[in-house]
Amino acid sequence: KIEGNAMAAALQYNRTIGQAGILNFWSQVLEEMQPHPGPERQTIVTTGAEFGSYLTLNALIDEGDSVLIANPVYPPMLLKSRAMNANVVSVLEDPVVGGLCPRQLRATLENWPVSRRKPKVLIVCPTGSNPSGANIPESHREEIYEIVCEHDLILIEDDPYYFINYGEPLKSFLHYDREGRVIRLDSLSKVLCPGFRLGFCTAPPQLVTYMERHYSVSLLNSCNLSQSVAGAYFEKVGLDGFMAHTREITQYYKSQRDAIIAALDKHMADLATWIVPEAGMFVWLKLKNVEDSSAVAELAMDNGVAFVPGRAFVTEDVKSPYLRLASVWYQRTG
Repeated sequence: KIEGNAMAAALQYNRTIGQAGILNFWSQVLEEMQPHPGPERQTIVTTGAEFGSYLTLNALIDEGDSVLIANPVYPPMLLKSRAMNANVVSVLEDPVVGGLCPRQLRATLENWPVSRRKPKVLIVCPTGSNPSGANIPESHREEIYEIVCEHDLILIEDDPYYFINYGEPLKSFLHYDREGRVIRLDSLSKVLCPGFRLGFCTAPPQLVTYMERHYSVSLLNSCNLSQSVAGAYFEKVGLDGFMAHTREITQYYKSQRDAIIAALDKHMADLATWIVPEAGMFVWLKLKNVEDSSAVAELAMDNGVAFVPGRAFVTEDVKSPYLRLASVWYQRTG
């Protein structure tokens, strides 16, 4: 409940970096992730993780720079990188355990053309990768971080599905970050509501200062009313209550995943292949004997099934037999 002076404050402008209460609460959440104690870090409230990634790329990327990103890739991250005239280079996910493959990453960097500037940035979605639903195993996370250090990269950890993980909790890349190379993006969209448009960017203080200046001459600050509502909720339930809430909604998401996988097992076993997602909201499915899933999108829609064709998730404009289903929207019958 927000009333009186608190409501009056919620309806006004606020600090560009974010309200003190919500930032203090999120610092407790980050401590649960066991970050490496070495580097100094600071957090800024962002208008969703989407705007956080835009601010981060805007701060780091110059025209013609190369950005490394997992393949398949989340389309808005691809579009943002290209809007900044970056050269986007895809790195395949591990075919066995899923998530960005450290072996492929090392090969890409060690065989980088001498005539081209080395990449500055690696972007990963380590938990419930969108669209594949794969987690990067902890052993691979540590190896990826070591490669990042060897090749002088900045790692953007875009982790909106961190809390929607169906197995044991996984360590954030912050846990390994002894050199201050990790920029972490978090989101409240999947655990509270997307309409808040609230996220967090945790990064070295110099970068947060740059982002704060950019914010101050563009959006001024993230929605103050949304911050007040979220802050009141955090104050009411505390850290333990919030973590219990994330576990509860994860069980709901898991039940949705199990239901859509059961439907696929029943109706699609002879028509497609897929891997059961370890986290997140999506199923990445490959159609058999279909060159391009776009060709059947309209037919599927006519029969009440919506999906995103696989060609939206690759760095090249090529045909793809893959498609992404959203388990969160699956409507059970019977």
